[in-house]
Amino acid sequence: MYVYCECELIQGSLPPCLDGVYIHNGPNPQYLPQGQPYHHFEGDGMLHSVKISQGRATLCSRYVKTYKYTTERKTGYPFFPSIFSSFNGLLASTMRAGLFASQIITGQLNPANGFGVANTNLALFGNRIYALCEVDLPYAVSLTSNGDIQTLGRCDFNEKLSVSMTAHPKIDPETGETFAFRFSAVRPFLTYFHFDADGTKHPDVPIISMRRPSIIHDFAITKKYAVFVDIQITLDPIKVITTGGSPVVFDTSKVPRIGVLPRYAVDESEIRWFDVPGFNILHTINAWEDEEDTDTIVLVMRNI
Repeated sequence: MYVYCECELIQGSLPPCLDGVYIHNGPNPQYLPQGQPYHHFEGDGMLHSVKISQGRATLCSRYVKTYKYTTERKTGYPFFPSIFSSFNGLLASTMRAGLFASQIITGQLNPANGFGVANTNLALFGNRIYALCEVDLPYAVSLTSNGDIQTLGRCDFNEKLSVSMTAHPKIDPETGETFAFRFSAVRPFLTYFHFDADGTKHPDVPIISMRRPSIIHDFAITKKYAVFVDIQITLDPIKVITTGGSPVVFDTSKVPRIGVLPRYAVDESEIRWFDVPGFNILHTINAWEDEEDTDTIVLVMRNI
């Protein structure tokens, strides 16, 4: 279930001064889907790294040992529900939900340990590497001196971070601070927060003016502001109960909005919302204040 080996040098040489690690994250299901739908977003997180040092390269691929991964490893089959492929008609979703609920009731599962797969992104802040997935807390990982990857555990930052965090935090290269958020299917639908350079988390800032749940996957940070896009892709948990369908819905009646909040805000009193019809983004590219007109923010984002 993992790879750890020294890379064979086919031709040429690696400069002895080159010393570091390239590491990336991605989904890789530990069990092949058997008679059930599978979406690649739900694959277990696996880290792949190449460590280069003293003219040698070491390859390593290891799973992030999340609660989901270790629990399913013990049982020998996948059973955690997925928001993307677990809803296939009312009967099927009801049966799967019933099985999952029975495992919680009998003590086989503890929902407080989270259901995330840590497969979306990696972030380095507070002198730690974190494997991230937006439906769970970050998992801290480390690299050993010989290039191996270890999972240190799920992190709540001294009980200051609850439920989940975006997989796309923004790190200020000048201050070392990290800015992040989480979205939710229940109020508050959006919560903003940030960390000091040493990883100390500041209090949450609930965005109460978000009137409905929205899948906000990414955001942007400038020197002065945090920028969010409230898109038309929304969450409707009731749909799962009434139809057994996916809770992810594209709402044609909703007008997307851009929200601009001072990046050190302690509440949402200064947020400003701007209607942007037809503007739906999943990822941001960059954002900054215009040097000549400080009242103008330039956003670089791809409309999906």
